[in-house]
Amino acid sequence: MDSNERLFEITFAMMKDQKHKLMLDDFLYLNDNLSDEHPFVEDDELEMANQLMPMKFMFTMTVVCVKGCLHVNVNLMDIEMHENDALLLTPGSILERIEPEPDTKLLIMAFANDIDNSALNFATASVRKYFLRPALFHGDKEDMEELLGVYKLMRLILTHRRNDYTREKIENLLKGLTLLFLGQKSRFQQEQNYQRPTRQEEILLDFIQEVHDGCQEHRDLKYYADRLCLSASYLAHVVSETSGRHASEWIKDAVILEAKAMLHKGSYTVQQVSLALNFPNQSFFGKYFKSAVGVSPRQYQQNG
Repeated sequence: MDSNERLFEITFAMMKDQKHKLMLDDFLYLNDNLSDEHPFVEDDELEMANQLMPMKFMFTMTVVCVKGCLHVNVNLMDIEMHENDALLLTPGSILERIEPEPDTKLLIMAFANDIDNSALNFATASVRKYFLRPALFHGDKEDMEELLGVYKLMRLILTHRRNDYTREKIENLLKGLTLLFLGQKSRFQQEQNYQRPTRQEEILLDFIQEVHDGCQEHRDLKYYADRLCLSASYLAHVVSETSGRHASEWIKDAVILEAKAMLHKGSYTVQQVSLALNFPNQSFFGKYFKSAVGVSPRQYQQNG
C-alpha cells in the first residue's frame, strides 16, 4: 500500500507562524482568540478548514475552552466542551467538526511528536483510562488560572526569544502543564460521586482505540477481538450493551470516515482509496460506501 494513499493529514509543516499565531521550529504551535483584537482564525482560513474536513492531525494537540461552548467531533465521538474544559488529542486523531458557539474563547497548543517530555506522553495514554471520551479534562476556575498562566508565559518566551534556551524553557513549562492535567485526574478520582469505568466500559474504550488504529487494514471483528484477547462473540456483546451500537457499526463508521477524508482531498481516485483501505476491489468498496453514506464514492467526491 502506498503510504501517501491516506486521508488528508495536517502536519506541523502546514502550520503558520504569523500575526497572533506563534511557532517554535517544528515543535510547538500556539493560537487563541482571548483578545477581541485577534480572531481565532481568519474567515478564509475557516472556510478552507471546513472544506478539508474530515482531516487527520499528525501531532498532539490540546484544545482549551476558556469561555463559552465548543462542539467537536473527533474519532467518531461527539464532544461538547464548556468553560474550563481541555481536550487532549493524540497523533492520528480524525477531526470531523469543530464548531464554537458565539463569543466562545479558545486556545490551542499543538506539540510535535518528538517532544522530549515523557510525562506528557504518559498523560496522553493514562488519562484515557478515566474518560470514555478522548482525554477530556474538566477543570475549575483555579485550574484555568494556572493553565492560562503557563500559556501566557509560553507566548511571552516565544515573542522575546532572548537566548538559546527557548526550547528548554518551553519543555519545562509543558511538564508543569502535564502535572496540572494529572492533578485534575487525581481529584476526579477522589470525588465522592466518582465511579471508575467498569470492565465493560474499559473494553469499549480499548475497542474504539483499536478500531481507530487498525481500520485502514481490518474490518473483521475477530481481528479486534484477538487484539483484546477476547472472543468475538463476547466483544460484540460488550460493545452492544455498553454503547448501544453494534461493533460492526463502530468499525464501518471508522472506515467510512477514513474514506470520506481521502475523497475530500481530491487527489486520489476511488480506486486508490479502495486499495488504501484494503478492499478487494473498487466495486466492493463502492457498495460498502454507498450502504453507509447513501451515495457512491464518486458522487460523494464530486459533491464535496
